[in-house]
Amino acid sequence: MTSSNIAPSRPFRRWRWAGPSAAALAAAMLLTGCSGGTAPAATVATTAAAVPATAGPTSSSTSSATAAATPTALTAKDKLVAGFPARLIPVMKGAQVQSSSLQHSTPLSVATLIETVTAKPADVLAFYTKVYEGQKFTALKGEKVDGTPLKTFVRSAGQETVNVAVVETGNTATVTIGANVLPASLK
Repeated sequence: MTSSNIAPSRPFRRWRWAGPSAAALAAAMLLTGCSGGTAPAATVATTAAAVPATAGPTSSSTSSATAAATPTALTAKDKLVAGFPARLIPVMKGAQVQSSSLQHSTPLSVATLIETVTAKPADVLAFYTKVYEGQKFTALKGEKVDGTPLKTFVRSAGQETVNVAVVETGNTATVTIGANVLPASLK
């Protein structure tokens, strides 16, 4: 692509809720570390079920150096994946885990949790605001993106981010949490 084919720069556009296909794309981007900006909106609507249980080289001729550099994503349905950082992303009291994922990589590792709970979006955001402020994250301004309740938290000079999004359907709220953090933070 030549520079004449590149469109002029436009202001950052917030993501728009587009359903399962957007969630699958966002999960793939999240688990491969592609955030596209300083506040990784791709972590907002993720679904771990859309990502294979492991990602890595499939050819036996791949060098061991390449294999060691390729991160592995682990996912689990209806439970926390083995080694999930429950201190970093706690399950809200009364919530049911729908899926979780964990990818150890550098410079940032990724953890996601999707849970359902019978709580109002404001209560969910208040709970996770307390959790992340207690972990020395700073909440960014704004509580909604295109009508979806959302809160973004940053730490380590903006290097680590956590996004919490809540979609309410009837009496149930689906909570999606995505964290891009330094590997030492996965506790």
